[in-house]
Amino acid sequence: MSGFHWSRNQRMSLVGRYTLLSVGVVICALVALSFFYQRFSSELIDRLTGERLSAQVAATSNKLSAFLDARIYQLVTLSNHPALPAFIDAPNSPQAEEALALLRVEADSPDLYGVLFFDWNDNLDRLVAGQAASGPPYWSKTGWDIRGLPRVEHEGIEFIGPQLPENGNSGWILMRQHIRDNGLGQNTSVALHMRLASLTELLVSAGVAGVIEPLLRTPGGVVLDPTGRPAEVTGELIEGPSILPGWNIVMSVHPGTILQPIDQTRFWLYVTATLIILVILAIFFALSRSLRRRVDTLVQGAHSIASGDLYYRLPEGRRRDEISTVAKAFNTMAWQLKDLIDRTVRAEKLAVLGQFATGVAHEVRNPLATMKTTVQALTRKEQDGERKVLLDDMGHQIDRLSRVVNDLLAYGRPGEANLQNAEVRELFRQSSRVLEPIAKEANVRFYTSGDSGLKLHIDPDQVLQVLLNLGINAIQACKVGGTVGLRAEQNEEWVEIRVTDDGAGIPKQHLLDVVQPFFTMKSKGTGLGLTISQQLVEANQGTIHIESAPQEGTTITLKFLAAKAGTSEEEYPENVPEDQNTDRRR
Repeated sequence: MSGFHWSRNQRMSLVGRYTLLSVGVVICALVALSFFYQRFSSELIDRLTGERLSAQVAATSNKLSAFLDARIYQLVTLSNHPALPAFIDAPNSPQAEEALALLRVEADSPDLYGVLFFDWNDNLDRLVAGQAASGPPYWSKTGWDIRGLPRVEHEGIEFIGPQLPENGNSGWILMRQHIRDNGLGQNTSVALHMRLASLTELLVSAGVAGVIEPLLRTPGGVVLDPTGRPAEVTGELIEGPSILPGWNIVMSVHPGTILQPIDQTRFWLYVTATLIILVILAIFFALSRSLRRRVDTLVQGAHSIASGDLYYRLPEGRRRDEISTVAKAFNTMAWQLKDLIDRTVRAEKLAVLGQFATGVAHEVRNPLATMKTTVQALTRKEQDGERKVLLDDMGHQIDRLSRVVNDLLAYGRPGEANLQNAEVRELFRQSSRVLEPIAKEANVRFYTSGDSGLKLHIDPDQVLQVLLNLGINAIQACKVGGTVGLRAEQNEEWVEIRVTDDGAGIPKQHLLDVVQPFFTMKSKGTGLGLTISQQLVEANQGTIHIESAPQEGTTITLKFLAAKAGTSEEEYPENVPEDQNTDRRR
């Protein structure tokens, strides 16, 4: 159920019902377990003082060590700073000013009272107070002495203290290291004056109220509580990990609270768990039977499709759950599969027809050329008028057969498109030059409209051939006084060119057939014009869509990619998704 998000649309989903039931059962189980753990706290305390306590102590030890490591890094950085010797030797130099600015920044840490400097005899030489500074040695050096405090070494750092809170002053620890070569024989040291409570406060998360109290043992044997004050130990001390030499975490455990019987608790827990498991099994068994029945419907649909029944559809129902979603996806898949098979069969048919047409055209074209030459020679020498008319008719028929052969070759071997940017204005101008005389001869009005400034990414010669073919078909479909038009419009990233006429139209039952090879509704047509046009449109990464009704005219919409300014041919996609409104059998 990764990625599951509760929403209004999913409140009745199968996953939602399973989730609600599971959550309800778990909540009941948690309530029951909480009740028994409340009555018999020994089990809980035993767990807390076991693995969980060890993990908490280890985590707390890591936090204290990380805190000290950060301070050690801070101290080492200060002691090795190249400007610090000038702060000691030449207080008025520019380097001393730089060192003083750095010291003030470092001293402003909330965990520090300030930064102190000592001479070779542990006497306080100078100091830089931080934002938390108070009491000695900042207000007064009276009573300030570090000679009697415990000292330990760790990673080259001297830890002095702790100084416990007394007389209204807070406790502290010193972390000291000698300054890098300062010209005084390595006798000057710098120290971080650190709050003791900043270290002990990190113990807070390791305890369990009333059962376990985390403490910190110092080198002097004093045990500190999380506030940094000496603690009164009333329970049994359990040694923890060491964070510094002589500094280690200890746990004060009060065994008097672990006196409750656990056998009865375990028994009731087993009984409760058994009941919960039985309830869950019963619920999921009932739901699985319901799910199985619905899945069987999906399986039956898959078998029907596999057996060849591509018209089989699953009942989608009114539920909005996962099974209904699968049923909808299954039905969509069935439609697309049928469409894919239809198009695959059509492609295979077209491929076979293309090979056949190319072969026939090659075999016929050469004899036709010979016949044409022979008829022309006979016509020139023929003196009899009646025979000359017959020879002329034969020449016209040979020309007609030659055009059919050329159409067969164009269909069988469509040329590759040379895509480039072209203007609609130029396409319309060349189309008008050819179509206007034909329309005038047929007494049909021809016009162009729309945005002629649009640019397309096409092969201009092939698209011009398509427009001329469609335009001639439209003119031939019109009666005297009819109208044929070309119109260009921009539609997002596409340019649409519509070829319209108000002619006889195409019956609905033939709309899918007109693009099939050798299908024609004209007495003198070859049935290859629209098929070749469709091939050329697809070669130019476009789509073609036909709308027509008897006696109402026909509209053929061509869609091509619009040209983009400064875009080369290589930047255009080779495969364009098929338009949803395009004839699915093209």
